[in-house]
Amino acid sequence: MSAEEDLDNQPGNAEILRNILKISPTSDLADKFIGARELKALATDDRNKVASYARAIPNLAALLSPKMPHDVQEDAAEALASLAFHNLYIQDKVACAGAIPPLTALLSANTPAGVQEHATIALAHLVEEYPVNQGKVAAAGAIPPLVALLSANTPVHVQYQAVLALANIVAYNADNQDKVASAGAIPPLVALLSANTPSGVQAMAALSLATIVVDNTCNQGKVASAGAIPALSALLPANNPANVQEQVAYAISTIVAGNSVNQGKVASAGAIPPLVALLSANTRRSVQSRAAPALAFLVENNPDNQGKVASAGAIPPLVALLSASTPTGMQEIAANALAKLVENNADNEGKVASAGAIPILVELLSDTPAGVQQSAASALGITAANDTGKIGRVASAGALRPLVALLSSSTPADVQQRAAFALLFIVCSNPTNRGKVEAASAIPSLVALLSASTPADVQKEAANALANLVPSDTRNQDKVASAGAIPPLVALLSVSSPAFVQDQAAYALSNLVVGSPKNQGKVADAGAIPALISLLSASPPDWMQQRIGLALANLVFHNRDNQAKMASAGGIPLLVALLKLVAAAGAISPLVGLMTDPCTHDRVFSSASAIVTALLSDPRVRGLFTSAASFLPLLALLQVDSPEHALVGTSSVLSNLASISPSIQRELAAAGIILPLLAVQAASCNPPQVHQKLDKLHASLRDVCSCQPCVSKGKRMSGQTSTEGSSTSVLDRTGATASVVDPVDSDKLMQEFLEEEEREKAMKETEANSKKGKK
Repeated sequence: MSAEEDLDNQPGNAEILRNILKISPTSDLADKFIGARELKALATDDRNKVASYARAIPNLAALLSPKMPHDVQEDAAEALASLAFHNLYIQDKVACAGAIPPLTALLSANTPAGVQEHATIALAHLVEEYPVNQGKVAAAGAIPPLVALLSANTPVHVQYQAVLALANIVAYNADNQDKVASAGAIPPLVALLSANTPSGVQAMAALSLATIVVDNTCNQGKVASAGAIPALSALLPANNPANVQEQVAYAISTIVAGNSVNQGKVASAGAIPPLVALLSANTRRSVQSRAAPALAFLVENNPDNQGKVASAGAIPPLVALLSASTPTGMQEIAANALAKLVENNADNEGKVASAGAIPILVELLSDTPAGVQQSAASALGITAANDTGKIGRVASAGALRPLVALLSSSTPADVQQRAAFALLFIVCSNPTNRGKVEAASAIPSLVALLSASTPADVQKEAANALANLVPSDTRNQDKVASAGAIPPLVALLSVSSPAFVQDQAAYALSNLVVGSPKNQGKVADAGAIPALISLLSASPPDWMQQRIGLALANLVFHNRDNQAKMASAGGIPLLVALLKLVAAAGAISPLVGLMTDPCTHDRVFSSASAIVTALLSDPRVRGLFTSAASFLPLLALLQVDSPEHALVGTSSVLSNLASISPSIQRELAAAGIILPLLAVQAASCNPPQVHQKLDKLHASLRDVCSCQPCVSKGKRMSGQTSTEGSSTSVLDRTGATASVVDPVDSDKLMQEFLEEEEREKAMKETEANSKKGKK
């Protein structure tokens, strides 16, 4: 028995097949009329016999012909609409049977409303979630007549179906979005939001506007200009039906997404309080699921709206939606909204914490769907980032172990990425958490995420988290190195990695070697020096060049072997070439910040002060510094009890700064540099090297210092002139001549500094050994 005969003999198919025969091309008109009506009824009642109905499609498509009576056309269109509903197979068969052009023709103004309605429904079903048919319907010219059906003269039931068809035609289709907007659909859609429009049409108009603007900045502007925002906002209050509120909230979320202008307009239209009201416990879940994302998009990168939404009382109901009794999809949405509310907003972070969100978010990290875990981890990470008081709320709530568990290979990559992100900010917000993160066995899991098979976004967050686990923490440096992080981090420097991954890998390697000669050797042995130099030679972005330069500087600091490797690889000239870039990019403040941070390791301090000194000494760069403002925090280091390395580095920086111009000298004097400098100079406990640097600084300030030696020196030098910025000789405290600033060859400066540091280290070791011998 053939497949077709077997199909014919299946129970219930006989009636379908009899009616297919009635609508065959050779049948008379009366049979066609009866067959079309029967097939419409059968298709409406039972669409499961797909194969049988598929055989009817060519004949049904033929009944759409303009030669057929309107009743036959209407029944054929309705049958095709019913068959195509949520059925990609039938959608394709109907399009291939050539039904789209005649269906489009039935939209014309001289067609009865019933035929228009069912032709519109058929087109709406044919294009739903099927991009191929979206293109075919647009190409057939269906968009202009559908837009025409939006007019006030069109019956409401036809308007409704036309709006639905347009929404389906443009859904996730940028070309069709533009075609529908160009056809003039936006003004009549906005008009359908008016109070005298039936609620069903209002809801569908809001949905259509939403789909027209998704990821389309141009259409967002057109919809706003057409007056949609006030009209939509008016439909949010409680006196409107839930289906309208749901679609209006969705439309607002798409109109404001990534659009700061529209965010402001929606807030000004008064939409925030009614959107917050839609989060209440007695609101339908489907409405809540639209209102929460609308609020999230409203506050994204918008501090004003963050404050307004929080002030409107959004935080408690959002926290309530995290509860175990809430469907997981809603928990995910609420967590995302809370994350947007607290991002870069310490006030809202405190409010979210006070509302009890953190323990609930921690609970959502375990035994929940991946989407919920991802949103919870993201919210916790952003909350930790705002923990400016370094209270460590997230870590204290027990987040570390479940976050580390989410780093496992069995976890989806998006969840891994957000878990690593959260761990990063838990460490950044409170350095005391480094030990807790290490104790939770995070390091091996983070190192595993550096592998080549891991997505780049996850690699980036893992490298960043490791970079922040190791500063000033030799224990964690050793553990990260022992976990095998160095080879994959070096591998991430390759040209095949995205720039943002290369940047974080360089950052992690830079922090791994600070103060650790052992790790300097391991990183160099893994091939990091030529890899970093290769990246530097490729002219990466400015921000990345600075990161690479710091990594190279830390690799060669106090390490003669690595210095030789960098020199042989041609790295010294490239590193020094960064000096002008660093100054021009305004990197002085972070370097000064390193010097003034009490947690900064002494070697990091010396590296930072050397780079700043080099900048201020380079004649090609000195002219860029016209103010002392960025350097004033360094004055706090001029204390008798400051460490030797702090006094040496600070004096070097400030003396070279002061030598640039008299105006900078006056700035330093006005900021109060003289008295603490004189006090430190008078201290008898300073080693000779410190005295030498302090004398040099004092000499550079001679013209603004009123102490007796400077006044006397000024009188003796009164007949001499000098050119600003040139080398100036003065008497140091021993009476010898000292140079305030010597124009240096900056191409040699870094190498000379490194060699000087190495010599000082050797001298200290010799002195220590000598003392041991005497004992």
